[in-house]
Amino acid sequence: MGATSKLLLIFLLLAGGVGSVFVVVALSTRQPIEDQTEMHRRGYAVRSKWFLFVTLFLLAAFVATLPFFPYLSRVTAQGPALRVPVIAQQFTFIMPSHLPLKQRIIFEVTSRDVNHNFGIYNSKGELIAQTQAMPDYVNNLEVTFQKSGRYTVRCLEYCGVGHALMEKEFTVGGY
Repeated sequence: MGATSKLLLIFLLLAGGVGSVFVVVALSTRQPIEDQTEMHRRGYAVRSKWFLFVTLFLLAAFVATLPFFPYLSRVTAQGPALRVPVIAQQFTFIMPSHLPLKQRIIFEVTSRDVNHNFGIYNSKGELIAQTQAMPDYVNNLEVTFQKSGRYTVRCLEYCGVGHALMEKEFTVGGY
């Protein structure tokens, strides 16, 4: 059986299924007309059961995903926070090149010229934290690095012709 024949068979099966649905709907309209109050009673019964099901499902999903929320990592961080000033300017970041492992770090991010974005990437190229860098304003970004290694900061907001080159590497831990 060729590819065209297979596609034709799939189309005919789907068309038959859709046609069957139309036939069932058409036949269901031949039943005697129901009393409106009875129809409302059944409809509200179905609606309340459906609402209860959706509410319980969403509540269970929320509880099941709670351990994966990134906000809980703040509670597990030990010790005082290390405050690290970061200055973004075209086309570089001014910040330390070595940071400690498993210590709360609060990056105090600002800009000297235009708006930038301060995005921290791990060695796999995954974005792990980010905040805006704006002139005359300091944004605080709290991060606790759980793995030692090389990290890269990149600007995520177009800031001029050298935007693509605006990045800074730093190490965390015993490198």
